[in-house]
Amino acid sequence: MVPIRALPLLLLLTAAPAVAQVQAPLLSAAETHALAGELSGAAAKRTITSLSQHHRMRGSEGYEEAAAMIVGKLKDYGLAEVDTIRLPADGKIFYGTQRSRPAWNAKSAELWEQRQDGGRWRDATRIASFSDQPITLAQDSVSGKAEGALVDIGAGTSATDYEGKDLRGKLVLTSSQPEAVAKMAVTERGAAGIVSWAQNQKSAWWGEDESLIRWGHLSTWEDPTFAFMVSPARAHAWQERLAKGETVRLRAAVDAGRSAGEYRIPTAVIPGKDRSKEIVFSCHLDHPSPGANDNASGCSGILEIARTLSSLIASGRLPKPERTIRFVWPCEVECTIALLNARPEFAKRTLATIHLDMIGGNTEVTKGTLKVEGSPPSLPSFVSDVGFAIGRWVNDQSSLYANTGEAPMPLLDPEGTKQPLRATIGGFSEGSDHQVWAEGSWRIPVIYIADWPDIYIHTNKDVPGNIDSTKLKRAMFIAAGSAWVLANLRPGERAARLGSVVRAGMFERTLEDERLAIDNPVGDLIRVRAEHAAAVNASVERFDLAPLLAGMDFGTVIAAPDGSSGPVYRRNPKLKGPMDGFGYSWLDDLLGDAGLPRPSLLSATTREGGASFGYEALNLVDGRRGVSEIHIILAASAGPVPRADVEAYLATLEKLGVLERVKP
Repeated sequence: MVPIRALPLLLLLTAAPAVAQVQAPLLSAAETHALAGELSGAAAKRTITSLSQHHRMRGSEGYEEAAAMIVGKLKDYGLAEVDTIRLPADGKIFYGTQRSRPAWNAKSAELWEQRQDGGRWRDATRIASFSDQPITLAQDSVSGKAEGALVDIGAGTSATDYEGKDLRGKLVLTSSQPEAVAKMAVTERGAAGIVSWAQNQKSAWWGEDESLIRWGHLSTWEDPTFAFMVSPARAHAWQERLAKGETVRLRAAVDAGRSAGEYRIPTAVIPGKDRSKEIVFSCHLDHPSPGANDNASGCSGILEIARTLSSLIASGRLPKPERTIRFVWPCEVECTIALLNARPEFAKRTLATIHLDMIGGNTEVTKGTLKVEGSPPSLPSFVSDVGFAIGRWVNDQSSLYANTGEAPMPLLDPEGTKQPLRATIGGFSEGSDHQVWAEGSWRIPVIYIADWPDIYIHTNKDVPGNIDSTKLKRAMFIAAGSAWVLANLRPGERAARLGSVVRAGMFERTLEDERLAIDNPVGDLIRVRAEHAAAVNASVERFDLAPLLAGMDFGTVIAAPDGSSGPVYRRNPKLKGPMDGFGYSWLDDLLGDAGLPRPSLLSATTREGGASFGYEALNLVDGRRGVSEIHIILAASAGPVPRADVEAYLATLEKLGVLERVKP
């Protein structure tokens, strides 16, 4: 037995340094050199350029063209079982908790500013054109025409923003997303359409570039109208003129709308010796054009990994993998929820998912740092440690080269930069399809590789010119190396080395406890870490391996210190999926129908970059833990939160049929 408090010293003695290795952790020298030599950041960047030309909205013609391009390349590369999974999406069909959203297409859209000429208003300056910049038309806009004055409503989210303003038949200018003002401005006050200058996710560089035009959204379900997106520079110029009493008159014409369609998901495999177990690569193919880093980069990245592995296996430089490797290109979140509900065999076969979302932004341009993250705290797994170990090794190699001009494996691309990667390693954050795979309905361990921030995300300037092919290559190596390890784990030398990697990961988490001890009782942290370590140790069983750290005593299951665990719940097996999808919130819909308030737990602030309270609380429900145990784990992983809020949230989910009570 090794006491949990003795782990730091033990791990210091057993963890092996990675910097001096000529091969990546858990990979052989031959595997390392084969992957490094074949992966091409330049090739992936060329695919990014092609994808960025398509306006890849769900179910749209642009999305179908992008998907067809992916399928064509997969066939050229010799992948097996190349197919496009088609799932009906009409706004009525439900896939678990995701209400399918109908396809959205736009044929044309133009916004003109008019000037008086001979007593008549005539088009003078074209402000926006869907054919030139598709991102200027807000998603889910419907057909319409308008010609009238522009009225500034500020944020447009409260009644005071509309006092003394006649909007009927006019266009409104707002700093909010169109969806946030459509009801008050259009449905209730008769505005003819919306012009928005809503800006991007906030970062240290927020607001510095006033030429950015942001991706806009309208509701798929309510307040049908149209909206155009403009830059802050354009909006501010209009506001100055309006403040002087000038009239700004616009003409808008939109031909767009929603219709029954399909979720289309390209897929292919590299067959393994075991066809019943799969390692899955995922990205998200949907995004307005150009959408180069988000997420043409991730989708091009897994396509290049598919080509690389297929080529290396066909040439004999790598053997046929032990387990099958699958690739999927869904639309973000909603397609993945639909896929796992409509095709439950996917989840049953999948041992781990590696999700790539924004992997190529040139740090000097986009200001983003590559993140290599793992599974949420509610799903402890050695899979995370595999990605972390290879990510640290790539960091070390790139830094060594940048500092000295020499490194055994710098992973440079001829068309890329030479700057160090400086990826951040560890942790978990939500925001893309990986959180669906890891959600309590399926509990598939994940590795998540993504840039953050990117000052051009969701804007007209997310272009291929921002992409660094060296960074692409390094991100792809981390992903491909991790997948190859996971696809080929079996008893033997590689599994033995995995034990050292897991011990190193446990050591990192033990050091983290020193910071967490500020907000948590030490006894609680010891119990949480012991349960986490035991779960990581046991996580290899799905890979048909013996526990990595046999003979070590990790302590007992967490028990409430006061002996009152509170109610014990289990998940309703018939309802699969997270409480919020994309473009539809199952939870908010049901709360409204039941007349229940939104639980306060969902408004609480978690530690930066961590899992949200609502996501983790539901994931921790297992038919065994009581509310107190769940509260203890949440406090140690997500941040301080009142137990009463956890109790109220889980009780609400019980009322909605998500949970069933096992013990009172």
